[in-house]
Amino acid sequence: MTRSPSRYLVIVGSAAATALFALALPAAAATASAGPPVAPVGQAASPAAAGSNDFFNSDSCTSRTFCMAVGEYNSGRHSPGLSEVLKAGRWVARSVPSPSHGRNVFANEVSCASPASCLLVGDHFASQQGPETNLAEAWNGSSWRIVTATNPQGAAFSLLTDVACPTVSFCLAIGQAGRGSNGQDTAYTWKNGRTWRRISVPRPRRSRSSDLSGLACFNASNCMAVGNWQNPSGRELAFAVRWHDGHWKLLAARSIRGQQLTSFQAVSCPAATRCLAVGNTEDKTRGAFFHAFAETWNGGKWRISTLRRPPSLFLGVSCPAVNRCFASGYTFPSKTTFAHPLIETWNGRFWTTQHSVETAAPRSGDILPHVSCVSRSHCESVGYRFNPRVNNSDRTLAERWNGHRWIVQTTPNP
Repeated sequence: MTRSPSRYLVIVGSAAATALFALALPAAAATASAGPPVAPVGQAASPAAAGSNDFFNSDSCTSRTFCMAVGEYNSGRHSPGLSEVLKAGRWVARSVPSPSHGRNVFANEVSCASPASCLLVGDHFASQQGPETNLAEAWNGSSWRIVTATNPQGAAFSLLTDVACPTVSFCLAIGQAGRGSNGQDTAYTWKNGRTWRRISVPRPRRSRSSDLSGLACFNASNCMAVGNWQNPSGRELAFAVRWHDGHWKLLAARSIRGQQLTSFQAVSCPAATRCLAVGNTEDKTRGAFFHAFAETWNGGKWRISTLRRPPSLFLGVSCPAVNRCFASGYTFPSKTTFAHPLIETWNGRFWTTQHSVETAAPRSGDILPHVSCVSRSHCESVGYRFNPRVNNSDRTLAERWNGHRWIVQTTPNP
């Protein structure tokens, strides 16, 4: 089984959804609604057949002329990390080092402060059964080097789910670590390209577990991390923690009425006190369908912005301005078909569905787990395309927004 996002609509229960959210898969973001089950927390999924899957999980753009995208591909006996750089309108592959004790690399997220300063985070594992171990690597403009590849003290497994680098001298990363099947939030700072340090992070009171999956920084003093937690009765609820002047503050997010599960996947903060977070809910119908939703934060309370009709999932979001946001993910034209790309925009008041490109057959299925915008008229959304009739047929996908329409770009596949 691969760790790529799910592509067919297969309704699963809350227990499976919990595992998916906790892993924060591509984009990390894992999606709770759909498809082949993902490895339980603390274990790594098995690699697919040789050369079968190439996919992007995340991207980060610093200008119209530079973007970095990361993910994973399969080389047969192991799964190296994947990175590709967009320069002068062309995507070019760059190798990702594998730790000597964990050749399988899963790159969840990447953040770039400049074309010569990026940090990717994820995990690595030695065998098909795991366990996972933290991995962070730094980009210097021409190559990657490993920053950390160890578990925090006392943990049997760990993984990093998101990262934000508002400056070349400061990055903040979030993740999860634990023993057995139980994991709790972790956070780290990376300063001046040298110092990697674990910092404490709060979690909701009386929580069984808590999973941070999305992170955004307006600057080094103002960041927001979002995720979900499990209350004593086992219900999954959304929550957030704000990083302000070197300290965390726990924030209560809104749980959506009529939904049995509410979980954030990603967040973007176009101002110090303005953020928009997206995620997915599970309704209480017999089918337990999933709805994409969004909430806004303006320095006070979180407020529900939209709840989309099912089946739909938001996995990524980017806000180039306080009144302009792009959310990406996937949806299903009908309840029995395969995934199609989903991109919606927000103007500060209303949400509008955009016409993202659906790739041609045979790979006519598309998922866009991440989007990065440098302006209202320039965004890159990445993910993968697949053949709905063939398992393990994933290929990288990148689409560019030019202010008027989305255009599919050519991307290498190792």
